Amino acid sequence: MTQQYSRGKSTPGSGDSASDYQLYIRTKQVEQAWPAIPVRPLSSRLGPLLVSFEITLKILQESLDKAARRLYLNSSQKCEAVAVCLNLQLRLLTEFASREGMGHPSRSMGAPYRNRTKKISAPKGLLGPASDESVWRDVMEKLARMNQGKRLCAELNLRYRALVEALGFDLGLAGKAGFDYDKWIKPAQVHDLYTPDRRNDYPEDALFVRVHQVCEGLLEAMHVELRDTEQALYQVDYLGAESRVLMTARFARSLDAVLDLLGEMSQTEYAPLRLAQRDINISQSPRWQAGKSIIKDHFWLFIQQLKNYGLDPFLVMVNHKEHVVEHRLLQAFKRLARTMQESLSNHFLLMQNIQGSAEVGNIDPDTLSLQSPGASPLLPELVKAFDKLTLWTSLKNARQSGAVIRELEEEHGLAKKYDREPPTKPSTRSRMLRTIDRYFKTLREGDREAWIALFSDPPHLEDPKGSRPAVSRQELDLRFRNLRNLFPRIDSCEYQILAEDENSLQVQWTITGASFLEDTLASATRDQIFHFDSKGHIRMTIADWNPEALADQLLDQHREAMLDAIGRID
Repeated sequence: MTQQYSRGKSTPGSGDSASDYQLYIRTKQVEQAWPAIPVRPLSSRLGPLLVSFEITLKILQESLDKAARRLYLNSSQKCEAVAVCLNLQLRLLTEFASREGMGHPSRSMGAPYRNRTKKISAPKGLLGPASDESVWRDVMEKLARMNQGKRLCAELNLRYRALVEALGFDLGLAGKAGFDYDKWIKPAQVHDLYTPDRRNDYPEDALFVRVHQVCEGLLEAMHVELRDTEQALYQVDYLGAESRVLMTARFARSLDAVLDLLGEMSQTEYAPLRLAQRDINISQSPRWQAGKSIIKDHFWLFIQQLKNYGLDPFLVMVNHKEHVVEHRLLQAFKRLARTMQESLSNHFLLMQNIQGSAEVGNIDPDTLSLQSPGASPLLPELVKAFDKLTLWTSLKNARQSGAVIRELEEEHGLAKKYDREPPTKPSTRSRMLRTIDRYFKTLREGDREAWIALFSDPPHLEDPKGSRPAVSRQELDLRFRNLRNLFPRIDSCEYQILAEDENSLQVQWTITGASFLEDTLASATRDQIFHFDSKGHIRMTIADWNPEALADQLLDQHREAMLDAIGRID
């Protein structure tokens, strides 16, 4: 069902740009550097992450070296940005080890608790001396001499000790024998991975390639996590799936932090590099492309499972106390989608350094298209569900929230702006009737400007009665949009006059149409009094009705529709 990523193969539709990316970033060599121990499940994540960690260490080492050609990273602030990336990666490693090793329980729906793997022990045959090839100790020594460097060293050492405790064995970076890091990771070979043929002509390529190689390691571990997510979903283990989805979100956050290192370059350094590399960027990575597709597939699977129980994301969120584990998983998907979107948006801002190159035709158009995926939601079904929840909640609590806001404003002396006295000058019956007829006609036709024009200035619309009224043209505009959001399609808007005065009409009217909740048909009735000025404009109007009843009606009808769908399938 899901589109899993396979090494060395491009995803459909990736084109030549993905192949160029793989050649330039040397993804094949990076993949070969990822160590794996078949009998140890954690190594499929640990290997790529440790290789990425070692490459990030190399970036920091050269950044701290006064002889490095990349002088823009020699400031303490920019070096600290690399150290933050290292800290994040150590944290990811620790969370992995803690989750797999501490044996916290996870429960499937209707299934008993089951423990995860036992505490991890050092792999046999890989015990050895402390690392001599890793640049960890050299980095720590140089970092300690930098301004604020001692603080950064302390943070990294603290995070490393937490990792060692979670793993149950020492990697050997800090100088103790527990794991033959050099034999497994082979840092000397990892450090040579980045070197492209054009390094002498383009010295900044080393940073660009290394950053993306780090990202490939993070993406690979993310794919392992997503495979476990799929398994948990098929087992209806929503707590287990939640844990995996949240970890995937942490990967996306770390990925964003690593890519942000390229933002430390000045435009005069970055733009020529991007011109030379044309359309090579992280969005061309087959792993990145496949990852977005897999996340969408997983969310689709979750939605289908909910439908089997007569549920959808909206119903889960409305009844979150009843559907606790499902709601937690929805929130996890929400965090993942938001994190991925932030990463895409930040990447687009980074790529703005090369927008001008489009004028001279040196950049592939696909490179300039990052704005579109950065603005489009990753999980549109989830966004729509939250939009429905917002509208429904506002409707359900309209009377209460409006009254509370008004009461608070009155306590602080802010309610005087709502003081309106009904007009004393009479209006003509024909003018009032003509305005009322136009009022409901413009609602049916969705003519917002014509509807607002029926009010005098300043207006006063209190809907429902007792809530904070709309007292400006802008607020009227918002009220009209809200009504059309509740009823995207209005089938009828009928009214009858209950009482008349020389400058007012009491009207009862009913609106019927397709609601925002899956086009469920609904209707609502209001008793509304209109006060008119001498010209027949609406000076003040107050609507008395029960929004909560409409919210309950919509929810009941939606529940019944979901249950009916199960019956039709059966």
